[in-house]
Amino acid sequence: MVFKSYNSNKVAISFELFPPRTDQGVSTLKKRLTHLAGLDPDFITVTYGAMGSTQTNTLEIASHIQNVLNIEVAHHLTCVGATTQTINNTLAQMLENNISNVVALRGDSPEGIQDITGTLNEFRYAEDLVKHINNAGRFSIAVAGYPEKHLEAPNLVTDIDNLKRKVDAGADAIITQLFYNNDHYFEFVNLCINAGINVPIIPGLMPILDVQQIQRITSMCGATIPNKLLKALLKTEGNPSATHRLGIEHTINQATDLKKNGVPGIHFYVLNQYFHISEIMTAI
Repeated sequence: MVFKSYNSNKVAISFELFPPRTDQGVSTLKKRLTHLAGLDPDFITVTYGAMGSTQTNTLEIASHIQNVLNIEVAHHLTCVGATTQTINNTLAQMLENNISNVVALRGDSPEGIQDITGTLNEFRYAEDLVKHINNAGRFSIAVAGYPEKHLEAPNLVTDIDNLKRKVDAGADAIITQLFYNNDHYFEFVNLCINAGINVPIIPGLMPILDVQQIQRITSMCGATIPNKLLKALLKTEGNPSATHRLGIEHTINQATDLKKNGVPGIHFYVLNQYFHISEIMTAI
């Protein structure tokens, strides 16, 4: 159970993948996974689309990682729009596939639905999902943390109060949203400690490979790109190799600094790619 067993003497490296929507995409990812497995990550997580069409593919990819590649896997699970029965069914399928690690999330609002904390589902918040999974007693659980606060939170203090409720409900670890200034992470960790949160807080890093893509992603999740980095990135538009070089170097610098400062692990959002994470792993 990976989230219950962090070793203070080692920086655990993990990758996050998303399940493709097509059978061809799943087949391609499985081939790429062979290369990713060769980088020897401590575990891999697979995302789960809220009320989307990729949930079955999440289980297929996760089972392949766990049972074919023999790498510990964590299956994301969202509770938006879910009933207790659907959650229990998914948990049972996970256990049937030897998967005992869960990243428990509320999930994003389905398109066209504004209030997802009302009567749409039996689980209003991730805290409710964590409590339900923890009661089963057979899973290791991670939850999400937001160094620059969740978009819906009025302020960071309130957001950390919400995070503490998730931890108190049974979470074993926290994986952070992406960030590009390590100061945000360190300040976030200090605030969490002061709030009484004492589980490992794993920083999440997403290498920048495309300027417009990362601007879109950060606007959706509430993360910021430092002005100096953004200006440098904008100068590389139209030159993908230059963008890749800058993005990879920035992630290497972030990861090196995080390791030096004794983080429990580093979680890479690899966007189902291999070339860049291979270079980053070699460097760190």
